[in-house]
Amino acid sequence: MEEEKKENENLSQIDIKRAVREAYEDTLATQAEIAAKFNISRQTLNQWAKKGEWTSRKIFNEIRAMYETLGMSIKELAKKYNFNENYLRYIKTRQAWIKRKITKDLEEKEIKEILGDKLTEKNMDLFLDTKKEEVKEVLKQSLNHLNLDPIVLEAITETTSDELLLKAMNTAYIKKQILFCAVVARGELIKMIKRASLTNNEKDSANIIVAAEKVSKLFIDAGVSLFGKDQIQVVESHQNTNLAQMNMSDLLALANGSVDSESVGGVGSVMINEDNSVE
Repeated sequence: MEEEKKENENLSQIDIKRAVREAYEDTLATQAEIAAKFNISRQTLNQWAKKGEWTSRKIFNEIRAMYETLGMSIKELAKKYNFNENYLRYIKTRQAWIKRKITKDLEEKEIKEILGDKLTEKNMDLFLDTKKEEVKEVLKQSLNHLNLDPIVLEAITETTSDELLLKAMNTAYIKKQILFCAVVARGELIKMIKRASLTNNEKDSANIIVAAEKVSKLFIDAGVSLFGKDQIQVVESHQNTNLAQMNMSDLLALANGSVDSESVGGVGSVMINEDNSVE
């Protein structure tokens, strides 16, 4: 009975120590508050923390901020802060960290609202400079619950805002170039059709059919790149028409008709969800 009682006391001590450690590492409570909650002295708390190499929540919050903004891997963070990688993974799971959670939320919502549709303007550099502080302020609000050191907070928001703005700028530039190339290809196709209509050459007809198919595919691919598959509905125009049997007059009429059309496409058209636009 004596041994069983001692074993139960040891188990109880282990459970208390585990609970104290989690409070020490997972909350922003002071040492005095933790000691009072678990009815232990601050001296005991300090001894446990020192002997077990416990880490205060403040450090974990700093690591979490980097994980949820910059997207640094647990391996990189463990090396940077001299932590055991497996233990840091355990902390990540226990505190429910989500990689790039804050930056993903910003990319989907606030950044678009802050930047608007002005990323394609000529004064892009000046525009981005004036918007950087706005992005940093939004980031600081998103990180406010972690109660970071001001110097650490400034460093993280500075780096993350640069990354977000650069990504937005690159995305806008790429979208613009994709659409530009598709429009140029379509314009050249129309020129081919108009030139060939004057000669009525069968070889020209075959070349135009091949070119038309390529331009159509280019617009479809561009639409998917710009707006994603879910937002694109490919509509086959002239479904009952055999393109190989079309003469130059028909092809020219098709080209001229598509110039006036609001749809984007070559032989087929790509309908774009009205809620989306090229940024």
